[in-house]
Amino acid sequence: MVDVQITRIEPDDVDGLTQWRALMCEAYTVGRTAAWWQSLESTLTQFAQPRSDKADIALVAHLGEVPVGGAEINIVTDAPADVEIGILPAHRRQGHGTSIAGAVADLLRGRTELVQTETYCPEGVAFAQAQGLIIGNEEQRLLLDLPAYLRDDANRYRDPAVKSRLAIDPDPNVSITSWIGGCPDEAVEDWARLRQQMDEDVPVGDLTRTLKHAGADAIRTHEERMADQGWILVSSIAHVDDHTAEVDDNAADGPVAVGYTEIMVSRHETDIVVQEDTFVEGAYRGRGIGRGLKVANMRQLHEIPEVAQADWIQTYTATGNGPMHALNRDLGFFPADSMTALEGRFDYS
Repeated sequence: MVDVQITRIEPDDVDGLTQWRALMCEAYTVGRTAAWWQSLESTLTQFAQPRSDKADIALVAHLGEVPVGGAEINIVTDAPADVEIGILPAHRRQGHGTSIAGAVADLLRGRTELVQTETYCPEGVAFAQAQGLIIGNEEQRLLLDLPAYLRDDANRYRDPAVKSRLAIDPDPNVSITSWIGGCPDEAVEDWARLRQQMDEDVPVGDLTRTLKHAGADAIRTHEERMADQGWILVSSIAHVDDHTAEVDDNAADGPVAVGYTEIMVSRHETDIVVQEDTFVEGAYRGRGIGRGLKVANMRQLHEIPEVAQADWIQTYTATGNGPMHALNRDLGFFPADSMTALEGRFDYS
């Protein structure tokens, strides 16, 4: 194995983080179709303004004067550490990834033993397994041709005789509220509760489940951080005003918040729009609420100038989530590649 020099980049080293971010982007996205990577502006803000419960560490590996790879380590309180190791294509299969993994293990010693990682190729899976990690979950990365979608949406009324795939059948008992930016005050408690339920219900396979249980104050802090990093939040929430499904006996009378969805648009990396969570509580599924949420939310994209420069919407769906795959296909999403998440413990004995 050829020894490489592995160094940690200081959070205020703008030049170092700029080069590291470009290296990691190339290592993770080369050869893939429309693969999103965090913008430089978001990266610099992330390291300059760390979360109180999180430590972000950037490592870069050099062979002489030549950069060959790097790693990002995110250590979060009461959660597994997230580790991503990237090697530039010309320097793979030379033992550099193993050297970086050893440096990561040394950094995590005394902080945490449990780690998770994500990879998009069989070679990455094999490498992680060689480090003692096991496959915990698999998801498909899906893409939607955004200009075509928005064009179809704008034209959906032109021929009323044609049933558009973008049409939604209105349910008189369901109302959807949409907004761009921060969550309205009157909806923030419902939003926080649904986010908590999503954390508890989202399929994670055999991975360790991390429950955030964010309250309204944490929602506001998250919104501020996203705005600082250049993100525009695009959101919708669904309420049902009936009692046809099981609800909490202690809930207040009136409409019940039963689902939400969120999209993130970067002001700095405009090519790919990121579809985040879509969630409907179990008792209300099968009524078209998820479809109504997604369509209503994507229609807000017409109002955002940055979207005019975007080519794709990207989303992830667990391989076993058949209903969401069917909905995404119906809306025009297609599989781009697959993500494998792995988990393991470092043996410090």
